[in-house]
Amino acid sequence: MKLLSTAVLLHASLTYAQVSRYCLSSAKDVCYSVNIPSNTASSGSGDIYFQITAPSSYQWIGFGEGAQMKGSNIFIIYSDADNGNVTLSPRLGVGEVMPLYNSAAQVALIDGSGIVNGVMTANVRCSNCESWSGGTLQVTSTTANFIWAYKGGNEISSNSQSVNLVQHDDMGNFQLDLTVGTGGNSLNPFADSSNATASNSTGTTTGGDGGGGSSSGGNMGGSSSADASKASRHKKVVAHGILMSLAFLIFFPLGALTIRTLSSPNTIWVHAGAQTLAFAIAIAGVGLGIWIAINPHSEPSQISEAHPIIGLTVFSLLFFQPVLALVHHAIYKKTQKRTLWAHAHVWLGRGLLILGAINGGLGLQLSANTTKGEVAYGVIAGVVFVGYLVVLGIWYGMKRGQNGKRGGNAAKREDEKMDGSAVALNDMGPNR
Repeated sequence: MKLLSTAVLLHASLTYAQVSRYCLSSAKDVCYSVNIPSNTASSGSGDIYFQITAPSSYQWIGFGEGAQMKGSNIFIIYSDADNGNVTLSPRLGVGEVMPLYNSAAQVALIDGSGIVNGVMTANVRCSNCESWSGGTLQVTSTTANFIWAYKGGNEISSNSQSVNLVQHDDMGNFQLDLTVGTGGNSLNPFADSSNATASNSTGTTTGGDGGGGSSSGGNMGGSSSADASKASRHKKVVAHGILMSLAFLIFFPLGALTIRTLSSPNTIWVHAGAQTLAFAIAIAGVGLGIWIAINPHSEPSQISEAHPIIGLTVFSLLFFQPVLALVHHAIYKKTQKRTLWAHAHVWLGRGLLILGAINGGLGLQLSANTTKGEVAYGVIAGVVFVGYLVVLGIWYGMKRGQNGKRGGNAAKREDEKMDGSAVALNDMGPNR
């Protein structure tokens, strides 16, 4: 009888696997568990098992392999069409935007998955999670990187694996010691969690949003400092967006239009003043943007993303604008003729306005803004662009009409002053 008991215990140790588990402290009852079967650990490839559990009050729960969203192997669960089971949606992180459905993922829900007593459970077998487009997982790592995210709200109720997702409420990352969660060769290591060894790894947050998590060793978080850091960064992101929008959607366009629409000895100073104010606002906004890019909270540096690259390029080219204007002005005083410097000043300015407006939309995507926010920005930028074109069209129409009444020379001289974005100093003196 004693021998039989020993055999049963030995069988249980082989059947039920150890599980490395991590639970969020910022979200109640949201936990992630990982098991690496012994044969997978020894060969370096093979099936990997993981479990996601969360209250059904969440709209969706996300779990991913990788240290950041971009390039990560992501798995999202949400309620199916009958609200009795879960839908597992494998996705690839492509940046700070909604992850895309990954048809190459070899994943399956196994026994124990479903929605029972208000709890969503996804027991998952993944046959190619050690390598994916964008990264790899070392199955014997003691510091394996993972990310998490969740969204509260009404259930999705869909069987589609590529359904559109609303942006997360919170996200972050953590590490697991996979060697602690290695063991067994079961086809379902979560079949009897009461017998499984929930020996958690050194799961910790690494600056992720929303605070820390916990393992069997206790709470590993620091939610108060993480939340404060998150709030501070968010304020800087908002301030950056507001400043750059003011510069490129308000003051730069207004300054460009004043040189066309105003007819006064002081026009050039109004133009210069508006552009200087816009430039000062842009400098402040770029300063914040650089800080955000190199201090991205839970993510690696974002300075190599398209948004900061385009932004810094536009910002650098802005310094040429006053130089081009002054060179043109100096030549114009002597020749009273329009110069190539004037053309460069005008068209470079227009190009930078367009690039700056487009880059604002890229910035919203990089910051994972809501779709509504992106649409609102697009509408405002579109209105400004159309308004700019309308005003220019009216101005050119009026000038063509004046050409016929005043004669070509007078109209030409006026065009030279206005199109060149300068007014000759001798025209502004006491003899004017």
